[in-house]
Parts: sequence; C-alpha cells; structure tokens
Amino acid sequence: MEVKDGITYLEETTSVTKLDSFMIFGGESMLYPERTIELFQKAKELGIPKIELITNGFWGKDNDRAQSLAAQLKEAGVNEVLISVDAFHSPHIPLDYPRNVALASLAAGIDRVAWNVAILENENASNKFDRQTSEILRILAPLGLEIHINKVLPQGRARGNLREFFLKQPLEGKCPEVETALVNPTCISMDHAGWASICWNLSIGNAKKEPLSKILTNYHWKNHPVIKTLVENGPKGLLELPETSRFQFQDERYIDKCHLCMDIRKFLKTRYPEMFA
Repeated sequence: MEVKDGITYLEETTSVTKLDSFMIFGGESMLYPERTIELFQKAKELGIPKIELITNGFWGKDNDRAQSLAAQLKEAGVNEVLISVDAFHSPHIPLDYPRNVALASLAAGIDRVAWNVAILENENASNKFDRQTSEILRILAPLGLEIHINKVLPQGRARGNLREFFLKQPLEGKCPEVETALVNPTCISMDHAGWASICWNLSIGNAKKEPLSKILTNYHWKNHPVIKTLVENGPKGLLELPETSRFQFQDERYIDKCHLCMDIRKFLKTRYPEMFA
C-alpha cells in the first residue's frame, strides 16, 4: 500500500468514527519498514490508543537492525508487537530471527510483545503441525512472553492444504459473525487496491473510487441484497437468490458456513464485483 493512501484512509476513518486500534499485518509489512513506520506515526498523531504490528520477525536476522527498527516502532507509537511463530512459519524463518525481534521490542519498551501462534487443534494435539508448534514454544519459553493463540480457519490455502484437519460443520443457521462483522462492524480491513472489507473478502466499497468516510457513513446491512441475506438467513440463504440459480451446490464439498459463503460470493462476483475484494 502506498503511504499516501494509508494516510488518507486513516484521516477519512477518524473523521467519521473513533478508532480504538490500528493494526498493520500481512503479507509482511516490515519488508517496507519506512512506509510502515510512517503509517504508525500518522496513527499516533491521530491519537489512536492501540497501535499494533503483526510480523514474522524476519528482520531479526541482523540484531543491530532489529534493535534500531524496534526503537523506531516505539517512537512511532507502536505499543503491541505480535510475532508469528509456529509450524507454518518456522520452515521459512529461523527461530533466532523472531527471538531477536522479541528481545529488541522488549528493550525498546514496547508495552506488549507476544508470540502470535496458529494452531489446528490445540497446543497438546497429536497432529504433526501442532506438535511442531508446541516444540517451538518450548524452545522460546525462556523469554516468558504471552502466547496469543489463533485457530487456523478453513480459508485460503489452508482450505486445500489442510483440509484433512478440519471437521465438517453444519451449513445451516446464521453467519457466525453476523453482529460484529455485518450488522455493526467492529473493524475494517484495507488492502493495497483500496478495498474496504468487513469480513473475509467481503467488501463494502473501494476507497480509490469513493471516499472511505462516505463508504463507512453510508453502510447499512439492509442496503445490499447479499449482506441482507447473510444477516437474515445465513450463508445457505444465498442459495435462494435468483442470481445463484445456476450455482452447483453439493453439501459434502463444504467444511463450514464460511466455506460455503465464500464459494457462493465468488460465483456472484460477476453480478456484484464491488463486493468481492
């Protein structure tokens, strides 16, 4: 994302609502540390109280550079650094790198430094990924950091590569995020192309085409047939829309309601291109 765009989005959002937190996360924003730090500085200037970074810690390869960047992050207002360590990151990032980032962040005085951990079942599960993650956490335990656990969801590449680890869930019923994501969204995610999303690839507009302040102010779940259907009838209710009459639904293909919702919305992209970021 270009810095000027990020600054505009921050200014537009804070002009119409109070932001409790601002987070920059993946890909890996610290590949562009100057841009990232400039956006954090803007968030600090706007008085956003909680300013967070999620990183894989690759920048801990050079310990001196890690200390320098951590100090700059602290100065820019960052008060939380979540460092991703688990079986999915360790093949690509040696553990010394995130360890160095953690130590540098603590030394810089950042308020909260924690491990950001993805698991399939739990820390004591027998599957190979969670076993590897448990061993990684054992190695890093002497640092005494908080562990922030995230369950891996059947989205993106995980849906295909890890399908055997996901238990099939009922497809009937309401969207699990109906209140916090659809009716009264508590967060919004912006990407480099300007899409403003309230759920996984569920966009409510593009800030490169319309001011983000206007997108946020005008949003109401009843104003769009897809979101209205999700709120009132859940993902399976999308099958009743006239535009999905040719959608080939097969119950056994879907892991859960979110999987079904994503697939139907992909099908509807040609009809509602502004909704699928």
